[in-house]
Amino acid sequence: MRFAFVHRTSVAVALAAIAGAVVGGLLLARPLAQWQGASTEPAQAPAELATFPFETADGRNLTLEAFAGRAVLLNVWATWCPPCRKEMPSLDRLQSLKGGPDFEVVALSIDKGGSGQVKPFFDEIGIMRLQMYLDPPGVSMQALKIVGLPTTLLIGKDGRELARWVGPKEWDEPETIKEIEALLARSEGD
Repeated sequence: MRFAFVHRTSVAVALAAIAGAVVGGLLLARPLAQWQGASTEPAQAPAELATFPFETADGRNLTLEAFAGRAVLLNVWATWCPPCRKEMPSLDRLQSLKGGPDFEVVALSIDKGGSGQVKPFFDEIGIMRLQMYLDPPGVSMQALKIVGLPTTLLIGKDGRELARWVGPKEWDEPETIKEIEALLARSEGD
């Protein structure tokens, strides 16, 4: 009789463990997928962004309002983040291809060491076209509700968020550029 009781208990524990593993796997599937490549989250309706301060390499204070009237691809990153490091050259190439009076790639580092930490990295990998933007206290993370790096926001000329990508991406690939251009065109047609 005792054997049957132990057997039923063991089966119940095993089923509970399997159910827990399935639920846990479902909850983790999205974050794990984000490490495999960027996932796009288009804004349901263009969303207003919170205002937060950051600075340039020479210490000037800015907010995103400094880019009013221009579309911005805002990439929040850090030198200690391997996927961020990997995608940085493609952001530099995108700035070369698309940067100008109507579009700017803003690579915003949250490194605590500021320019002393970012400049050697830029020099090491040959970043030539991106300006250095710094947020050592990391206030952008909370203001923009960012939970992982890299996170990239496409901001329309009106200062509203159009889309968000979580994870690394090759920003200068033709299909990525077409995606950005389509999102911007759609926002300007509204």
